[in-house]
Amino acid sequence: MEQKKSILLEVQIAKILISLLLIAIGIPLLLGFFSGTPLPSILSFIGSTAALQALAAPVGVILDFDPWLVLAIMTTFAFGICLAIWESLQTFALTSERVNRWISRVEEKMQEHQSLHRYGPVSCILIAWIPGIGLYGTPAIAWILRWKRLPSVLFTVIGFFLASLLMIVLAEGASSILH
Repeated sequence: MEQKKSILLEVQIAKILISLLLIAIGIPLLLGFFSGTPLPSILSFIGSTAALQALAAPVGVILDFDPWLVLAIMTTFAFGICLAIWESLQTFALTSERVNRWISRVEEKMQEHQSLHRYGPVSCILIAWIPGIGLYGTPAIAWILRWKRLPSVLFTVIGFFLASLLMIVLAEGASSILH
């Protein structure tokens, strides 16, 4: 039993690392490489996105990135982060009996609210815009409420994309006014 739990933990850690290193960081680096953008600029923009979330879009404008590159980097970062958060939480449920019992009780209560369970992931679009929750809290809320992983992640990323797009539009407008 202990060996099975160890293998399960290793698989979960691999999923988290793949989400972080390959999707959240690797793909943005490749996008930057293929666009001819210097590596330090891409790395600083990825770091800005990690710290500022959708508010990092103006940083991309300041770095003179193409707006579509900004959106592509931010979107792939968001997708990788959402998957990593989801898998991290899933790891806790799979390895901790206490977390597993708690999440089972939540799942039981969610059965009483089928429409929320069915359509809840769509609300991730709006939840991703809430300051203090944003990109990092939305997958946790969706996971706790036992919404389906893929729709929840996709709708969170869509919400993040829309927030980032708004920030680019605002930054481009301010930039054109100042020039």
